[in-house]
Amino acid sequence: MLISAEYNVELDDVTSLAIVTFKIPDLSDPAKRAQLPPSPHKTIAGLLLQGCAQAKDPLAIVHVLTALYLADTGDAAARELMGLFPRQEMAKYRETLDTLRLDPKKTTLGPEVLTLRGLFLEQEGQADKAKETYLEAIKTMPLKFAPGSRHPMQLPLMAPWNALGYMLKNRKDPKLQAEAKSYFEKGALEGDDPLSYYELAAFEPRASEKWLKYTSKAAASGHRQAIINLTVFYQDVAAEDSAVLKDRSIRKALHWLLGWRRGSAAELAREWLQAASNMGHKPSMLQLADHHASIGDEARAKEHLRRILEPPNTANQQEEWPQLVQVAKMRLAGIR
Repeated sequence: MLISAEYNVELDDVTSLAIVTFKIPDLSDPAKRAQLPPSPHKTIAGLLLQGCAQAKDPLAIVHVLTALYLADTGDAAARELMGLFPRQEMAKYRETLDTLRLDPKKTTLGPEVLTLRGLFLEQEGQADKAKETYLEAIKTMPLKFAPGSRHPMQLPLMAPWNALGYMLKNRKDPKLQAEAKSYFEKGALEGDDPLSYYELAAFEPRASEKWLKYTSKAAASGHRQAIINLTVFYQDVAAEDSAVLKDRSIRKALHWLLGWRRGSAAELAREWLQAASNMGHKPSMLQLADHHASIGDEARAKEHLRRILEPPNTANQQEEWPQLVQVAKMRLAGIR
């Protein structure tokens, strides 16, 4: 499918239509779905995106190549989108990406274009060129999120300071490690980026005051692993003769919690456990089931066990914890 740029059409509007069309859900009722022909929405979305990408619309190029990059990292949704594109087209889109020169007054896609270039250069082993490209992207990337700066259904693309931080932190050189930390600090302390806060926490001793601050920031923004880490931290705080609380700076940082009432740390740990469960973390669901069973609330325990049996939210995604699913089935059947 080819869309000519000569027509009086705003190509980014067509790309936007394609992105939204791809998100239209299929009918969830299996019986009703079996009576209908296959949904054409994703196929239509793919054809629209192909046409816009062939016409060199920047939004289409960025969206499709983000899917290509994420598909290579194992993202199920991105792999599904890539299934609609001829693989040989990707080389053409890469060429377009490398030649895009965008007017910042007309589009906000410039930093994303540069970040994608850097990610592909890094994949190709061109670390020095990738670093130059990431640095150029950082210069033009707004540190604070501006509403409307991205299409709300665009595939997620990491910020350039995180991309550069990841590339450098994997090196053994202490100087490069320190440089990586500086970019995570920029994203966290200047841009309030939750992923930057999570990575910055890894440079601090676990359960130190800074670790707690950075991990809490990331968790409050919905970073799943940060939520899990914070859950374990507060479980350790709640333990009898807690080793964590032997650190005076941590006791001082947690005076608001420790001086509240008995059991408050355990309650806070369960709140974070519930947050992790809400994000689909099945080990947390099992812990919640165990807790409710221990206090005699069998109804709530079964509720959490049933949630473990639910399939992954993303289409074509494999079950991450198949053994826990079997455990939940056995418990619900009354087998211990």
